[in-house]
Amino acid sequence: MSDSEMSDDSLNVSSEAFDPLRALYSSKVRLPCPSAPILDNISKYTSYLRGQQAKKEKPKEEEAVPEPSTSSLPGRRFLPHQMPVKAPRPARFSRDVLTRSEEVSEGPLSVLRACMDRRLRVKVYTRNMSGVRGHCEAFIAAFDKHWNLALEDVREVWRRKRRRKVPALDSVVRGSCTPHPARYKPPRVTTVPFGRGMEMCERHVGQLLVRGEQIVLVAVAEYKPPAKAVTTTTTTTTTTTTTATSSKS
Repeated sequence: MSDSEMSDDSLNVSSEAFDPLRALYSSKVRLPCPSAPILDNISKYTSYLRGQQAKKEKPKEEEAVPEPSTSSLPGRRFLPHQMPVKAPRPARFSRDVLTRSEEVSEGPLSVLRACMDRRLRVKVYTRNMSGVRGHCEAFIAAFDKHWNLALEDVREVWRRKRRRKVPALDSVVRGSCTPHPARYKPPRVTTVPFGRGMEMCERHVGQLLVRGEQIVLVAVAEYKPPAKAVTTTTTTTTTTTTTATSSKS
């Protein structure tokens, strides 16, 4: 840049003809105050004019005071008979469905407990979305307060709509793989026509779990009165024979 450019008013910051674009590309521009701080944006400039600090200094973190070590602290001294004694905790008694059922002593659940203890067959009526579905005759193996029943030797009878479609053929007939002999086979269901479009189904299941929300009524199928303790009492009857002697005069 020549000397004429230095004397040009376009490079003079205090001149009204100052050209900032030309001053950016010129290396001979003299600042009126070379020690002025360099600000990035206008907001810093306005805060600087107001006397506020553009960048707040972060507070210094307080130095953590080191805690005294436990080894330096004096320990409490105990005599031999003052030492703490470790007592064994008592073993907790585990409670399950069977133990809780033994605690039932009154109410409707006590009848279920009596049927389970005396091995009485009960008849459990189940429901569907619109009414009574059927019933199950079985022995009670376990129950809980929600009336969930675990049944054994179950004879289930229920009604359903008669199927008009032909059931699908077995996988063996279709030519697929032969089922494993140890695989569980579902119980056989026998059907008998019952009314118009309905049929009565019956099957036998070894074990069955019935949820309490599906139970309508539980009745005792075969009632056996509890055996009473027979006490034999021996009564001895003494017969006194009175002989009347008449003296003949």
